[in-house]
Amino acid sequence: MSLLDDLDIAVLAFVADHPDSTVTDCAKTIFRPENTEELQKKDSLLRHRFKALTSAGFLVHTSVSGRKIYRVVDEKVTFGPELRGINIGGKKLSHPKLQKDYCIILFTDDGVVVRSLDKLEKHWRDS
Repeated sequence: MSLLDDLDIAVLAFVADHPDSTVTDCAKTIFRPENTEELQKKDSLLRHRFKALTSAGFLVHTSVSGRKIYRVVDEKVTFGPELRGINIGGKKLSHPKLQKDYCIILFTDDGVVVRSLDKLEKHWRDS
């Protein structure tokens, strides 16, 4: 998976906060659809994201009563305030634009991705 956009990060944060959740649970929370038709569209959109995130190793799923229940892979997805205590490659990371932010850290096949969840939450709230 080459690009992790805001929606991918929102999905990972949701599943981390709500382990054993479904795609529909995520669609209801992230998009707050007004009717069933809108929920079905958003649910369909997210199914593709969940599949890609599962293929990339960030999510795993089990089937319970015919429903896929998801959770994050702890070895590839972690969270922390201000990157405190995150040592990658022998160097402690810090970034002036991430000071005081709660971050998600993703370990990919290509390296490490760090994103501010505070900025993401503000973006979703304002849109």
